[in-house]
Amino acid sequence: MIDSRLKILLTTFFLLWISGLSAQQDSTLGKAEKKKLSFKDPEDGALDLSQFLLEAHGVLPVLIPITEPAIGYGGGAALLYFHNRKKKYDTYVPPSVSGVAGLATENKTWGAGVFHRHIFGENRVRTMTAVFKPDVRINYFGNNNPVLEENPVSIRMDSWVVLQKVEARLGDSNFYAGASYSYFNTEVTFDTIPGRPIISEILKRLNTNSTISAIRPGVTYDSRNNAFTPTRGINAEVSVNYSAKWLGSSDDFTTLHTDFLAYLPISERLNSGWRFQGSYLLGEAPFYAYPFVSLRGIPALRYQGDNVLVSETEWSYNVYRRWTLLGFFGGGKAFSDFGDFGQANWAYTVGTGFRYKVARLLGVDMGADFAWGNGEDFAFYIVFGTSWLR
Repeated sequence: MIDSRLKILLTTFFLLWISGLSAQQDSTLGKAEKKKLSFKDPEDGALDLSQFLLEAHGVLPVLIPITEPAIGYGGGAALLYFHNRKKKYDTYVPPSVSGVAGLATENKTWGAGVFHRHIFGENRVRTMTAVFKPDVRINYFGNNNPVLEENPVSIRMDSWVVLQKVEARLGDSNFYAGASYSYFNTEVTFDTIPGRPIISEILKRLNTNSTISAIRPGVTYDSRNNAFTPTRGINAEVSVNYSAKWLGSSDDFTTLHTDFLAYLPISERLNSGWRFQGSYLLGEAPFYAYPFVSLRGIPALRYQGDNVLVSETEWSYNVYRRWTLLGFFGGGKAFSDFGDFGQANWAYTVGTGFRYKVARLLGVDMGADFAWGNGEDFAFYIVFGTSWLR
C-alpha cells in the first residue's frame, strides 16, 4: 500500500527511474579506458546518450519534469552517485547507487529525500533503502461518497516515509522473492471552505495524524528483454501488504496486490503491451490508503474503493528509425465488493504519444504521452522508457 502512496507523492518515480537506470549499466565497463564523451551515435549519426550513461562514473545529475494532474505541473532533481565495483564478473551486474532527490509543484506540493540501492555479489541479492519527507496537496473525492465526488475537498498530507526492501533471485530462474518494510506517518489537514462555517467546522474535526507500518512479502517473475522499453516478455508480481497495530500502525488491514504486464511483438515495427492490475483491501485502512484506479489522465485518488481492477493496452509503431508513435486505452473500477462491480462507475482513458530512442545501446526511449481521462480530463506526461516502468 505504501508503494501506491509513494506514487501519489511521486517519490516512487525517482526510485524506479533510478533503479531502471542503474539496472541497465554494464559493470564490465568499470575500468575501461576513458574516451571523449560523444552525444552522436557512430552507427546512424543521431543524437544519442548511450556513451554518457554507460561511462557516467561518480556523480550524475538528473532533472525530472512532473505533470501529474493530481498535484499540478512541477519539477524535480536528483543527484546520483554510482559506486565503483572492485570485483568484475563475466555476467552483467548493475552497480550500487546512492542519491538525494527533491521535487516541487505549482500547488505547493514538495518533497525531498535520500536513498541507496545496493547490489550484493553477482546480482543475487538487491536492497533498497529510502527516507523521504513529502508534503502533498491533493483533492479528496470521498471514496465513493456521492457528495464529495461532485464537490471534492482539498487536503494536505504532511508525511515521513521510510522504505527498506530486499529481494533475491531464485537460482538461475526469472523468479525473485523478497519483502519490504515501509513506515508512513502523515498528518492530514482538510482545507476549510470560505463562507461555509458549518462545513468548515466539520472538516476541521476530520484532521488526523495516522501511521502505517507494514511488511510486504512478494514474488516477482520478470522475463522482459529490457527494463526501460521492453518489446517482449512478462513482468508479474503478487504481494501482500500487511499493516498491524503490533507493528506500530494506527489500523489493522491487509492489501493483496496483483500486477501483470505482458509485451508481445506483432511484427518488426509493431508491438503491443497489456496490463492487468488488481488490489483487494481487507480491514479498515486510513482513507488515503485505500486502493485507487491508476491510469494516465485520471488524477490519483480520484476513484477509490476496497477493491480495484484495472486493464490497459498500448500499441506502438516504429515509423522512422528512432521515432515511434503509440496509442493506448484502458479502464478500471473501484468498488466495495464484487457484488457492487456492475454498479460502480467506470474510469477510462484514451490517448496517444511518441518516443525517441535516446540511448540505443541501453534501449532507452524518451517522449511524451497525451491522455484524456473519462473523455474530459486532459493530462500529458514526459516519459522515460515505458509508462508502466516498474
